[in-house]
Amino acid sequence: MRQFGAHSMIESLARWAYTAVSFLMLPGLVWHLLWRGIRQPDYWKHWPERFFGSAPEAFAKWSVGRNDSAHLLWIHAVSVGETRAAEPLIRRWLDQSAAHRILLTHTTPTGRATGAALFAELLSSESPQLLQCYLPYDLPWANHRFLRWGRPSLGVLMETELWPNLLAAARHRQIPIALINARLSPRSSRRLLALRWLSWPAVAGLAGIAAQTERDAEGFRSLLALPRLKRPIARLPEIAVLGNMKFDLSVSPAFLEQGRSWRADLIQSQLLSTSPASRIWAAVSTRDDEEQQILQAWLNARARQQLTKNDHLLIVPRHPQRFERVAQIINAQGMQVCRRSMQWQLPHRDPQPQSGPAPSTVLLGDSLGEMFAYLQMSDLVLIGGSLLPLGGQNPLEACALGRPVFFGPHMFNFYEISRALKACGAGVEVQDLDGWITQGRRCLDNSQELQRRADAAIAFSIVHRGAADRCLQFIKTILQADR
Repeated sequence: MRQFGAHSMIESLARWAYTAVSFLMLPGLVWHLLWRGIRQPDYWKHWPERFFGSAPEAFAKWSVGRNDSAHLLWIHAVSVGETRAAEPLIRRWLDQSAAHRILLTHTTPTGRATGAALFAELLSSESPQLLQCYLPYDLPWANHRFLRWGRPSLGVLMETELWPNLLAAARHRQIPIALINARLSPRSSRRLLALRWLSWPAVAGLAGIAAQTERDAEGFRSLLALPRLKRPIARLPEIAVLGNMKFDLSVSPAFLEQGRSWRADLIQSQLLSTSPASRIWAAVSTRDDEEQQILQAWLNARARQQLTKNDHLLIVPRHPQRFERVAQIINAQGMQVCRRSMQWQLPHRDPQPQSGPAPSTVLLGDSLGEMFAYLQMSDLVLIGGSLLPLGGQNPLEACALGRPVFFGPHMFNFYEISRALKACGAGVEVQDLDGWITQGRRCLDNSQELQRRADAAIAFSIVHRGAADRCLQFIKTILQADR
């Protein structure tokens, strides 16, 4: 087991100061949960798990069938993206043995809801192999209590989740922790360097780091190489470049059939054009009211006759607490909203005489866990959060279904993926929404171009698979070395 030597006084003071600040922030955390709960009531649930590290109610049932001699893998997946990325690893781990267990923790209600949907059959079993709860805030008493009842053989943190007190508590209990599917954006790297007296011991104490790309791996190596922070430890963590597990996602045929059925139903109800040339433009994982800009660009293109009655817009917001807000934004633009939550029906309104043409209709994907169905019913996809400096969102789900992806210049959270998508022809970078409409129309109007980009997207998705198997072997190697 990796052990630290004597910590410097500065390092000890840094973690003490961090804990003191965390304690002072407790009232703010309470108000944050109360405020978020106004629009998303799930934030009002499970507070003992968040503040005290308490075991969830299902633990009593789960512990009855738990085999203490089997390895229990704890995986922390913050929100939706990390949870979906963890799915192939979780299923491969459980397939190893009927005695294997997974403790899956989250930070956001949407992450927890996504996990509940993905693993519904496991959670409902009489002797479930998987248990969900929230990871407590990084408070010493909560961390110790969580690790005491959880007793994992190995902890797996997804992507960039490094919490100083949590990792210190795991070291105290001799629980190895691995960072899997690890990525390090320039902003995250700057933050870790700025807080090096906290981040260096946290990273150096990891049992292993499975980086997505060589660029990510180099970021971790640079942090660990800081000469004035070197301390005598048994060995630094192994850093391996194993790829991105998000490529290993599996698409349920039920979602594909659902998407096809939705489109057919919308055509039958005449909410979509009945013409064979009918096409759906999807803007997915939209954030921070960027829908206003999308809708304005769409209306301007309609006015310039760049778009016709055969072109239809689908918007899928990233966060469920914004569903109602986005519906209001659509209505404020003078457009009708057709919502998935209302079974794709327009809201009933009293008939009124109209002096002008009927308002345009926008499809609103206001549901969780149905992204593949939305992508299936679409013809091309714009990745949200990329035209504003928000870092972009994951384009791999669209690629897996062979949908050409368009994104803005701000894909810094998916830098390597966006660069590779452009290189292979599956992705198109645009500078603004007018560029999306111009380039998208060029693609849709040319069937050969559309097919070429669709084929490139699928090929790109297939060639990069295999990270989940590599990460599983990486984890097994850590467990064997820890015995």
